[in-house]
Amino acid sequence: MIYRERHCLADKEKLYCLIPAPKGYVAPFRWPKSRDFVPYANVPHKSLTVEKAIQNWVHYEENVFRFPGGGKFPQGADKYIEQLASVMPITVGKVASLGAYLLKKNVLTMSFAPRDNHEAQVQFALERGVPAYIGVLGSIKLPFPSRVFDMAHCSQDV
Repeated sequence: MIYRERHCLADKEKLYCLIPAPKGYVAPFRWPKSRDFVPYANVPHKSLTVEKAIQNWVHYEENVFRFPGGGKFPQGADKYIEQLASVMPITVGKVASLGAYLLKKNVLTMSFAPRDNHEAQVQFALERGVPAYIGVLGSIKLPFPSRVFDMAHCSQDV
């Protein structure tokens, strides 16, 4: 993954370093539209629409990815959140779909995914305005203070 990183060359310039956007990158949609739509140019991974077709997680439509709220939630993320709310209070302050829909309930969720085939899904989450992180929790120390997020969500287990 290091080969994908962009760095400022001089130490004196690090504080003023702006990471240039990749070629073809366009401004993401504003929230709340970004929860459900991502420009194809920002995350050119059409293969996920095939890999995740049975999960109804993402669809490609006219140079835009659409997230219908499916994923591991066959009846949609909103229905799943209603079920969660019946067993735990969530009215107080698959990768990222749960977090995107929980934002409506003022629940800030961090989605975690391992370094395998989930890189594109984490990139989708970030483009949608949802916090997401790649890494194995047993091998890294998170750069966030405790209690900064209301909920943590792993890409494999919900």
